[in-house]
Amino acid sequence: IDDGAAAALRSGKSLLPAGIVRVEGAFDRGDAIQVVTIDGSVIGQGLVAYDSQDAVKLIGHRSHEIEQILGYSGREEIIHRNDLVIV
Repeated sequence: IDDGAAAALRSGKSLLPAGIVRVEGAFDRGDAIQVVTIDGSVIGQGLVAYDSQDAVKLIGHRSHEIEQILGYSGREEIIHRNDLVIV
Protein backbone atom coordinates (compact mmCIF):
# COMPACT_ATOMS: atom_id res chain seq x y z
CA ILE A 1 0.00 0.00 0.00
CA ASP A 2 1.09 3.59 -0.45
CA ASP A 3 2.14 5.90 2.38
CA GLY A 4 -1.24 7.65 2.51
CA ALA A 5 -3.08 4.36 2.94
CA ALA A 6 -0.61 3.28 5.65
CA ALA A 7 -1.26 6.51 7.57
CA ALA A 8 -5.01 6.05 7.17
CA LEU A 9 -4.87 2.48 8.49
CA ARG A 10 -2.79 3.58 11.48
CA SER A 11 -5.46 6.17 12.30
CA GLY A 12 -8.26 3.59 12.24
CA LYS A 13 -9.50 3.84 8.66
CA SER A 14 -10.35 1.06 6.21
CA LEU A 15 -8.18 0.04 3.26
CA LEU A 16 -9.58 1.50 0.05
CA PRO A 17 -8.59 0.52 -3.50
CA ALA A 18 -6.96 3.91 -4.13
CA GLY A 19 -4.19 3.12 -1.64
CA ILE A 20 -3.20 -0.19 -3.18
CA VAL A 21 -0.12 -0.24 -5.40
CA ARG A 22 0.36 -3.99 -5.87
CA VAL A 23 -1.40 -7.30 -5.21
CA GLU A 24 0.63 -10.47 -4.72
CA GLY A 25 -0.50 -14.07 -4.49
CA ALA A 26 -3.86 -15.72 -4.96
CA PHE A 27 -6.63 -15.34 -2.40
CA ASP A 28 -10.39 -15.57 -2.18
CA ARG A 29 -12.93 -13.19 -0.72
CA GLY A 30 -12.91 -13.54 3.06
CA ASP A 31 -9.32 -14.79 3.29
CA ALA A 32 -6.92 -13.26 5.79
CA ILE A 33 -4.17 -11.40 3.94
CA GLN A 34 -1.15 -9.37 4.99
CA VAL A 35 -1.08 -5.65 4.30
CA VAL A 36 2.41 -4.50 3.34
CA THR A 37 3.79 -0.98 2.88
CA ILE A 38 5.86 0.14 -0.11
CA ASP A 39 9.07 -0.45 1.86
CA GLY A 40 8.05 -4.07 2.55
CA SER A 41 6.97 -3.70 6.18
CA VAL A 42 3.92 -5.67 7.27
CA ILE A 43 1.50 -3.12 8.70
CA GLY A 44 -1.37 -5.47 9.42
CA GLN A 45 -3.58 -8.36 8.49
CA GLY A 46 -7.22 -8.41 7.54
CA LEU A 47 -10.12 -10.19 5.90
CA VAL A 48 -10.31 -9.13 2.28
CA ALA A 49 -13.63 -8.24 0.58
CA TYR A 50 -12.49 -9.22 -2.94
CA ASP A 51 -10.59 -12.12 -4.47
CA SER A 52 -7.12 -11.50 -5.86
CA GLN A 53 -8.29 -11.22 -9.48
CA ASP A 54 -10.78 -8.48 -8.66
CA ALA A 55 -8.34 -6.76 -6.28
CA VAL A 56 -5.82 -6.44 -9.13
CA LYS A 57 -8.46 -4.73 -11.28
CA LEU A 58 -9.17 -2.23 -8.49
CA ILE A 59 -5.57 -1.14 -7.84
CA GLY A 60 -5.41 2.64 -7.49
CA HIS A 61 -9.08 3.25 -8.31
CA ARG A 62 -11.66 5.17 -6.30
CA SER A 63 -14.37 3.28 -4.43
CA HIS A 64 -17.16 4.79 -6.53
CA GLU A 65 -15.61 3.13 -9.62
CA ILE A 66 -15.87 -0.44 -8.30
CA GLU A 67 -19.23 -1.26 -9.88
CA GLN A 68 -18.15 0.10 -13.27
CA ILE A 69 -14.87 -1.87 -13.17
CA LEU A 70 -16.18 -5.19 -11.85
CA GLY A 71 -19.74 -5.12 -13.19
CA TYR A 72 -21.27 -5.56 -9.75
CA SER A 73 -21.65 -3.48 -6.63
CA GLY A 74 -19.35 -4.64 -3.85
CA ARG A 75 -17.98 -3.15 -0.66
CA GLU A 76 -16.28 0.23 -0.87
CA GLU A 77 -13.34 -1.10 1.13
CA ILE A 78 -10.84 -3.77 0.20
CA ILE A 79 -10.49 -4.44 3.94
CA HIS A 80 -12.93 -2.83 6.35
CA ARG A 81 -11.41 -1.44 9.54
CA ASN A 82 -13.52 -3.87 11.59
CA ASP A 83 -11.81 -6.76 9.78
CA LEU A 84 -8.27 -5.38 10.17
CA VAL A 85 -5.57 -5.76 12.80
CA ILE A 86 -2.66 -3.31 12.74
CA VAL A 87 0.68 -4.64 14.01
